Amino acid sequence: MENCWLLPRPHFPTLLNSMFGHKMMIPPKPERFEILCHDIGLALLLGQNVQFALAHYFSVSHAVRAGWNKSQLQQKIRHYLSIPMGAVVSDIKQKAPLPGDLTAKVDEFKASRNWLVHDFDEEATPYIWRGLKIDDYIARMGQIANSAMEIMNELDEIGDELMREKGVDPLEIKRISEERLNNDPTTGCT
Repeated sequence: MENCWLLPRPHFPTLLNSMFGHKMMIPPKPERFEILCHDIGLALLLGQNVQFALAHYFSVSHAVRAGWNKSQLQQKIRHYLSIPMGAVVSDIKQKAPLPGDLTAKVDEFKASRNWLVHDFDEEATPYIWRGLKIDDYIARMGQIANSAMEIMNELDEIGDELMREKGVDPLEIKRISEERLNNDPTTGCT
């Protein structure tokens, strides 16, 4: 199954028949397809990391201001990881606003990530099947990944400032976290 790079979905038979005649065939793998797949995966993973970072920002922000205990904090984080990113962003805007430029970046990222998760397949498949627009989609995945990294770095800086406000050294917290990760057998980092 060397050429089995993209299996037809039930909603594509008409498209496939028009592209390849009445006999359905799997087309040859387009050039740079592996790069596109890698970049799609990276953009998806980083999208999840942004949601994770937003959930932690919002929960920690509330914990610091409301004096929550560790159990309350963990419960809130679990809640914000279980709901759509849009709901988390909406709650942040209402209850723990980010600086204006970061809010705009998060909104733009959310739209791009939602496009990737919900609309990319339907939009891109007809082009990818023909080996078209692959470089355009690779570039868009790169933009999503870069935006994710930028947002996470800015959220990290905000988190550091929150810790400093409470008299906690962020470098010490990061050192302890790194130490725990390195000793945790479930991370594979021992």
